[in-house]
Amino acid sequence: MTEGFPFDVDGVWLKAALHTHTRRSDGELEPEAHVRHHEWMGFDVCAITDHWTLTYVPSSEHILVITGAELAADPGVGMDNDVEILAIGISDIPEDPGGDRKNWGPVEAYHYKTFPDLSAAAANIAAQGGVPFIAHPYWSGMPHEVILATEGAVGLEVWNASSERENGRGDSSYVWDLALERGKQLWGFGTDDCHYPGFDIGDGWTMVRATDRSEEAFLEALRRGHTYASSGPRILGVERDGDALEVLCTPARMINLMSHREHGWSVRADHRGMQSESRILERDDRELIVRARFTPPAGLPYRRLVIEDATGRKAWSNAI
Repeated sequence: MTEGFPFDVDGVWLKAALHTHTRRSDGELEPEAHVRHHEWMGFDVCAITDHWTLTYVPSSEHILVITGAELAADPGVGMDNDVEILAIGISDIPEDPGGDRKNWGPVEAYHYKTFPDLSAAAANIAAQGGVPFIAHPYWSGMPHEVILATEGAVGLEVWNASSERENGRGDSSYVWDLALERGKQLWGFGTDDCHYPGFDIGDGWTMVRATDRSEEAFLEALRRGHTYASSGPRILGVERDGDALEVLCTPARMINLMSHREHGWSVRADHRGMQSESRILERDDRELIVRARFTPPAGLPYRRLVIEDATGRKAWSNAI
């Protein structure tokens, strides 16, 4: 079974909003209008993840709507604030999730509760056939020990556009790398964390390679990591040749191949020199990179690609 590499599997690419809120929790739009707005913005999938609330909207011809929720757990090791997790494709929220009741209470249009920890939350989500991933770890100030201790989560939000807009803490690449370096497999997801459509939509999403447009196929693709995260660029293809990687993408000013600690390689459109392990193969008419090749040494624990376009927007592959 291919895991974490969507570029050599059959299927359809779906642009997915995996973290969104309606008026049923702390969003601005009624659920039906919220879905229509995502459809108008070109999304193929909208997961409604209201806080501790299940919001049901039927799918349409053009957009698959998945019911989910944003749930929470008691503070982890070294933290004094609660932590949150996304639940995609669930049908039940427990009346008593088992967390510390002093952290519970009414918030806006919903009642906030907690699980005892993220592992308990992930287990509950997975038992329903849902897909759990950790929400905005950098924004939450989540130590890597909490992420390492979490069992059952398939990934984390590597990019949360709302967190970036709010206080510049939207990119959780560093904590993702800390987990990958320690051998913890996690997929990276990109989201808007949309609350105010028209203002905070279209700045983060996840591209999902599913076998078809059904909810079952979509959730299975999330579990397998047949995805990449983006705030703008598209990864058009990645070819593997032994340890070498060749990437095709929309025009980029820089492509990085990331790995553990000091290991990593970069090609830049404004620098015509080359390292022995990386080189530009093709440029567009603006001299931006559209194809590059990396030949890193064998034996690296993981490799992941980051594409950056001329405006600074990025796309993140899963660890390869």
